[in-house]
Amino acid sequence: MLCNEEMRKGILSRLRGYRYEHTLGCERAARKLAERFGGDPEKAGVAALLHDITKHLSPQEQLNLCEKYGIIPCTVEKSEPKMLHGKTAAAIAREEYGMPEEICDAIACHTTGRRGMTLLDKILYLADYIEDTRDFSGVEKARKLARQDIDRALLYCYDQTLTDLVERGKLIHSDTVAAYNDMIAHGVRWRD
Repeated sequence: MLCNEEMRKGILSRLRGYRYEHTLGCERAARKLAERFGGDPEKAGVAALLHDITKHLSPQEQLNLCEKYGIIPCTVEKSEPKMLHGKTAAAIAREEYGMPEEICDAIACHTTGRRGMTLLDKILYLADYIEDTRDFSGVEKARKLARQDIDRALLYCYDQTLTDLVERGKLIHSDTVAAYNDMIAHGVRWRD
């Protein structure tokens, strides 16, 4: 067992308000996606429980954790330190909760994606995007695609994220571009 009830309660006690509800929704979605696509529901659920455990921290606290755990932020992460929460949450999952690397890797890339994502990486990224408390333009299309094909759903999410970042004039993390390009290079398409 990766996470007993006492550990689960401890993790959830670190979350407040929307983040608490979002995390529970993400856990439910991750377990369902794992069952649907042949993943491990327990690993997916634990990754979801831990994925935002540092999201509430200030930019300086994120940078302090980076220094503590030897995480070297890229230019985009330095300008948008909230993006670091995946990497800092992965470090906490590893160091404080003893989680295996497969789970820590999924947590680390749940915000940006990355080239060559594993099934667990995809499940967590997608669960974070489509869980029940999410309410934004395009989420229903993502949920529909997630019931059919995880890769098509993931590519749709990248497409929507990239479009949003460009429209808002935001920096784009190189891992997100690499993830998108990797899927296109492997022939994944989401449009009918």
